[in-house]
Amino acid sequence: MSSSKQHVRFDFADGLRGMAILCVILFHFTQTFWQHRARIGDILNMDPLEGYAEASFVLPFNLGAVGVGLFLLISGLLIPLSLTRMGGLRFAVSRVFRIYPTYWAGLAVTLLALWIAAWLADNDFDITRRDVIGHVSIAFQDMLGGRNIDPVMWTLKVELWFYALLGSAFALTGKRIKWAIWLLLPLVAMLCRGPNAQGLHGQLAHFWAYDQYFLSSVVCYFPLMFAGCWCYFYLTGQAGAVETVLHFVGLLAMFVWVTNWPSLELYGSYAIGISLFVLGVLRPALWSSPWLARVAAISYAWYVCHSNAGYVLMEVLAMYNLPWWLLVAAATVLTWYLALAINRWVELPTQKLGKRAADALKEKPATDNLARQ
Repeated sequence: MSSSKQHVRFDFADGLRGMAILCVILFHFTQTFWQHRARIGDILNMDPLEGYAEASFVLPFNLGAVGVGLFLLISGLLIPLSLTRMGGLRFAVSRVFRIYPTYWAGLAVTLLALWIAAWLADNDFDITRRDVIGHVSIAFQDMLGGRNIDPVMWTLKVELWFYALLGSAFALTGKRIKWAIWLLLPLVAMLCRGPNAQGLHGQLAHFWAYDQYFLSSVVCYFPLMFAGCWCYFYLTGQAGAVETVLHFVGLLAMFVWVTNWPSLELYGSYAIGISLFVLGVLRPALWSSPWLARVAAISYAWYVCHSNAGYVLMEVLAMYNLPWWLLVAAATVLTWYLALAINRWVELPTQKLGKRAADALKEKPATDNLARQ
């Protein structure tokens, strides 16, 4: 591998991440809030919003799927870099510190927003301990039961299971990242499109049915993330153009097969995100925007705090019959500043703690060990 390949930069990923979070925010505030009022009312424990018949953007594609597709591909692009550089254990420690504290801060904002919604509607605050514990765990929310009170957390479950299973496979294959991916592909296929537990017996049947029920909706996104991994291999000289194209196309085909959605519009929306990602890989300068990089810097904090907080503010402002675009602008600005606060006071400090904890697990160099003998 050439030195230029070893030191390849992934700055374009920040631009793509900034674009992804903007797609998600706009989707929730300009589409979901207006087009799924009964669902929003159920989450907030409020009556569905009335009026505003002309509100929302009507687009021929799903902005949320564009953003999520970008996020998952970016994760796939960058995870091999961290995993191969840090090793499984240090990687796991850094990911825990990276994801959980910031999400918990966002969950606190969500709970406060839901309490305000219940107070405004003169309803009981009906969030249970099980609801909260499930969300605190993130990865096991479905398994622990309880109501889903945070409609955006599902992607974090996908990320965490991806880290856990790829990290485990990485260790099992002797730290061979491509082999780890190949090892997981049959598991993904079996969980999503494999036989059900009817032909099995005893504990094995129970175990397989349990795994299929809870994990099929999570691991079905792995092929899309693995496609991002192959772009990393290409950019770092670990895969040629032909190998990359064959794997990328094959993994996208597998993504379609294992998800098996009835909606062509949804696949078309993911295709837009995939196209933007490929454009970034081939023409990285197009995404080298300081403004998008600034947005990307707080993208995770913004993601975890925006939905319910923004929805409640929009419900409050709607009581005064303000223009719908003003509701969208106010929710965007409020949640932006909430994200800035979470980023400054929670995300950055806990990332530093995670780095220290991971660095403490570094193996001592062989020369160091000899010097001590």
